[in-house]
Amino acid sequence: MFPIMVDLSDKKIVVAGGGHVAYHKIQHLLKYHVHVHVVSPTFHHRIVELANEKKVTLIQKSIEYEDYKDAFFVIAATNSKIVNDQIANSAKPHQLVVNTTDPQKGNCTIPASFNRGKLVIGVSTGGASPTLAKQIKNQIAEQYDERYESYLEFLFEIREIIKQHISDPKEKRKWLKKAVDPIYLSSTKEQQRFREQLESVWNHDLL
Repeated sequence: MFPIMVDLSDKKIVVAGGGHVAYHKIQHLLKYHVHVHVVSPTFHHRIVELANEKKVTLIQKSIEYEDYKDAFFVIAATNSKIVNDQIANSAKPHQLVVNTTDPQKGNCTIPASFNRGKLVIGVSTGGASPTLAKQIKNQIAEQYDERYESYLEFLFEIREIIKQHISDPKEKRKWLKKAVDPIYLSSTKEQQRFREQLESVWNHDLL
């Protein structure tokens, strides 16, 4: 499968199923500030709690084609392999579908992933071993700790400044490369010094 990042904001997302597996898929989705429609005859108590917090919409019934025909992203997470396969088989070609009981019958999978602010890292084993994917994800998460959240905010700010004030491609590359020096990872003092150096460059260009 081809790895890709998808913007799900303002997209209709349907999760078929209300059990433990569905809950964990929903939890993962909610990290990305989306709203989820959950269709199931019954719901895990934690899914009900999410509904009470207005994070998901519950539709208490057995899943039917009408429930997901216009969805952008569908997760088949019922406790029935037959139902999950039916969802995957009946989805339209342009819909993204995850089949939790048989990943090969869906057209996408959800990797083991973690976030550090703007930093998102996902690990997939192509369905061979989700357990190994989780282990690798945890190992990477230890390396890219909480410092990267503020560091990525700094890099985003610097990139916007460089795009706005420096027109020469070579100069742009030089400053962007300089910004990823490890010295700026933990030191806000060094980050401020970098901003000042950068500011002096574009102020000089204005003279």
